[in-house]
Amino acid sequence: MPETNEALLETVDRLAHEGQGVEAIAQLKAALARQPRAFSLWLRLSRLHYEAGEFRDALTAMRKAERADPMPEGFTQIQQAIQSRRYEDARAMAEAMLEKVPGHPRAVFTLAHLARARGDHEKAAAQLSDSFSHAPANPVLRELHISALEDSGNYAAAVEAARDLAQLDDSFGTIHRLLTVLLRYGQNEEALALCDRAEVLAANDARALSEVFLMRGQLLRILGIKGASIEAFHESLRLYPAQAAAWWGLADLKTYGFTDNEKAAMRELLTSSGINRQQKAQMAFAFARAADTPGDQARAMKAYTSANTLQASFAQNEGRALGPRFDRAQFSAAIKRLEQGFDRAALKVQAGRTAAGPTPIFILGLPRSGSTLLEQILASHSQVEGTMELPVLPSIKRRAHKVCADTLGGDYLDKIGQIPAADLTVLGQQYINDSAMFRAEGAPYFTDKLPHNFEHVGLIHKMLPHAIIIDVRRNPLDCGLSLYKQYFASGVGFSYDLGDIGAYYNGYLSLMDHWDKVLPGRVHRVNYEELVTEPDRVIRGLLESIGLGFESACLSFHETERAVRTASSEQVRQPLNSAGIGQWRAVESYLTELKDSLGEKTLARFSRLG
Repeated sequence: MPETNEALLETVDRLAHEGQGVEAIAQLKAALARQPRAFSLWLRLSRLHYEAGEFRDALTAMRKAERADPMPEGFTQIQQAIQSRRYEDARAMAEAMLEKVPGHPRAVFTLAHLARARGDHEKAAAQLSDSFSHAPANPVLRELHISALEDSGNYAAAVEAARDLAQLDDSFGTIHRLLTVLLRYGQNEEALALCDRAEVLAANDARALSEVFLMRGQLLRILGIKGASIEAFHESLRLYPAQAAAWWGLADLKTYGFTDNEKAAMRELLTSSGINRQQKAQMAFAFARAADTPGDQARAMKAYTSANTLQASFAQNEGRALGPRFDRAQFSAAIKRLEQGFDRAALKVQAGRTAAGPTPIFILGLPRSGSTLLEQILASHSQVEGTMELPVLPSIKRRAHKVCADTLGGDYLDKIGQIPAADLTVLGQQYINDSAMFRAEGAPYFTDKLPHNFEHVGLIHKMLPHAIIIDVRRNPLDCGLSLYKQYFASGVGFSYDLGDIGAYYNGYLSLMDHWDKVLPGRVHRVNYEELVTEPDRVIRGLLESIGLGFESACLSFHETERAVRTASSEQVRQPLNSAGIGQWRAVESYLTELKDSLGEKTLARFSRLG
């Protein structure tokens, strides 16, 4: 960089520091009129506009900086190194680029990308955050920053980062990104209000408008505003009839009655070549739900089988976001590995002190087991705040894994028993802190009902000794059938095959038996069928075991107004009924694969329940 430009940058920095930002910007613009390819000047101009709240000008200056980049060949070489898996070479080249031009956006992007690729999301987030002192108006870096924060488990910061991006670039894409983050992390009222802005920015783009009304419908369903939710889904479909998620949104209400014309429209779309495999899978589940009426179970089961086949095919061929295809042998081995890793010896050391903050109530088990119902009951108590399926514990488990690798030099399940009490205390407090954004009421207890947390009972016990753990269990035939009928966007890859469902249920059962053996009495058990048929006895007993007094609102839980995100959102807003017990009997002839996979031993354990 020429000496004159170095002197100019010192001058504009001094002017900005003295509150003369307008003059600093004017001097940079005058210099850039003479040197339109001065990369460092464009970067500084962009930063000064950003600091002045002139976001459009800041974006314009950033784009001009990118076009004036003095080292485009260097980034090409970095990309080639990454494609050849020469990651250390790519890192060295990016660091050299940063030495020449501090804050160079492409170099920062490279280093953050490499950090994320090796699982060091905290470092990626820190690198990106530091870069904003040089290039705060770079949308690509801000977008990557959101993802790095999410992956590191810093959800509150991810929401703030998404707000920052939307403020910088007030476009449909950034507002939609913010909407997605808000919806994902339960910021429902803010998201619903933001839909109005997204609708304006979508202008006359029917597809974009359909997306807005889809999100609005989902948010209204979560908030329990059913009529308006249905209207929003209808509008989404009017704008874009192939909006599969809107069809499923209607179906997932469980109480919506599809018209013959709507069924015909779905049938036609399912044979169309204009929609992709994922859309067809989701629409197939909606069509199956529409066909699921009393008296014609054969047609309904055929439709569900078709939907699950489509979803399994999508997951295997295109759905990397859904995670790896479920493998029974691998899952069984993973369960055995958990049982071996969390033996009595590994469970002895616990956190040195109780985490400050409210007491978590973990409600776990399998999806479709009745966990949402139990959460709604507990959330009706004045001392309990209901949240959602929190993403926090899996993130804390990743941090525990990092502790084992970085400080103990080994695998999580080999070293979990060696994590010192002080580190366990830190992990437990981190869970309470990271979950704070999902709490608003200040109640002394709060729920976390992520079903798959049954894998982490041992970790909960070690880092949060005071936490309440409740296992909700449902007859495996009813639970399995309900899983098979449900469309899951991600995370439940075992649900597309009846045999896989049985294998997964058995794995879950084996692990819960293990926790009962090594931690006797630690897990409270609630059978769904007993909860439904004997609610007064079961609820009173559970509240007493938690240490809470009985409140009648827990029996009239359906009157409690709160956001409910799961597939049971409408069901838990109805009084208790036994309709979900014994549903498998009507389609027993179609469940042979499920029964065979479960085996006689498992079936015998639940013979009295439904």
